[in-house]
Amino acid sequence: MHRGTGLLTRHGLALAVCAAAAVLTGCGSGGEGKDDSPARASSSASAPAATATRDSVEADIVAALRKAGVDPAVGKSTPVRNGAKRPDAFDWMGVLRAPDAEPARVAAGAELERLGWRKVSERGTVHRYEKGEWSLLAGAMGAERLPSLPEGTGMLSFTATKLDGDAA
Repeated sequence: MHRGTGLLTRHGLALAVCAAAAVLTGCGSGGEGKDDSPARASSSASAPAATATRDSVEADIVAALRKAGVDPAVGKSTPVRNGAKRPDAFDWMGVLRAPDAEPARVAAGAELERLGWRKVSERGTVHRYEKGEWSLLAGAMGAERLPSLPEGTGMLSFTATKLDGDAA
């Protein structure tokens, strides 16, 4: 039995779910969930950009997981591709007992906010945060939404992407 193959399938499915959540929460080009209010525009225009590096983003996610009582080693991250860390992205995904996934996301979100991430939007169990040029999606989903997960489990997911500062 090739256990890793199932993890990769779940990982790919989770990335697809996160990409869909990005569109729903306004990260994508769809714009449906985008907040164009004057308060949002003025807060992002006047707020100094928090300095965040790829390594500090990874450290923040790991710290948030630990604060939420989740061992980062139980999940899988994709920090290295072709032997090098991607400077513009970091993600972590893990399968937990279903009752633990959502409370862990909530606790991790509180720690992310303490570490300087600003919650921008939330749609169900997917929340979007920003810090400097970085956008982070934090989500928790159960087996009822991800059929490839075993019964009684849930997926906890953090996907951070550095946005192009020149795109605005």
